[in-house]
Amino acid sequence: MGNPYTVISVGDLVADLIVEIPELPARANEHQIAHSLRLEPGGAGSFLIAGARLGMRMQAMGCLGDDLYGRQVIGILRDEGVDVRAVAQPPGSTSTTVLVLTDDTGEHVFLGVAGHGTTVSLTADCRQEIRRSDALFTYGYALLEEQLAQFTREAVQEAHQQGVPVFFDPGPLVAQMPEDVWRDSVRRSRVLLLTEDEACRMGDGLCGEDVVHFLLKMGPELVVLKRGERGCLVATADQIIETPGFPVPVRDTAAAGDSFDAAFVYGYLHHYSLSQTAVLANAMGAAKVQKMGSGTKVPTAGELIAVLRQFGTEVDFPAKGD
Repeated sequence: MGNPYTVISVGDLVADLIVEIPELPARANEHQIAHSLRLEPGGAGSFLIAGARLGMRMQAMGCLGDDLYGRQVIGILRDEGVDVRAVAQPPGSTSTTVLVLTDDTGEHVFLGVAGHGTTVSLTADCRQEIRRSDALFTYGYALLEEQLAQFTREAVQEAHQQGVPVFFDPGPLVAQMPEDVWRDSVRRSRVLLLTEDEACRMGDGLCGEDVVHFLLKMGPELVVLKRGERGCLVATADQIIETPGFPVPVRDTAAAGDSFDAAFVYGYLHHYSLSQTAVLANAMGAAKVQKMGSGTKVPTAGELIAVLRQFGTEVDFPAKGD
């Protein structure tokens, strides 16, 4: 490996309790025998692990509970090569925990309980780590975390002021966020990554290319619309590139967006063209949907390469020097 790029991920650290069952319940008082039960790093955990498997130096910032779930998530991330020194675990705090019911067809039900604890502050050490990094990635979820909302806003502001590119994925709960909060994060972002549905919620009813132009005027240099099996649309003020997805069998879409995001950051930092970056990200998403699960079940570099080779795609991965 050469000198890897450092990517800081802020917030959305979650403990997922994943229960695999034959089929989602259709009525009350139904009994099933589960295939398996396991704990995985949810939320940002999938992005962090995917980025580490692609060869980037991934660093988590935020908070987890001072509880069993929090300690287990920290251990898994550390085992995957993620730097967790900047993850706070305030005494007596609890981890945000999500019970994920997933069936044999890849359908899901998510039942979440928010974590609680003292507010976490952005320390001088965290500011220094941000200044040294190559990119900062954050989520709309982090702006809704009571313990971490101010921390996240300050981290984004610090990165923006220091010229560190900010990647922002608003997520599906953007409509529950105060408009001035998400607008401020969009304004400070270099790259905005979101689904078409999320873009329409943020665009005052606009959709398609109209909402892309609307979002670009807020400040980002690049807007990326994730379209699932249809690939993605990448737009700047000067061009719009539509890149089709890879026609692969879909088993489970969980963490596909996080995997896509990690690969897009990789391509951006390694100075791929926009079209090649989009292809790489689509391939990473395609590699993920063929696998069940999230967290440690995100694709490996080898599985990404397998998708690229299967479809005869010419993308320089790993990048020269890695």
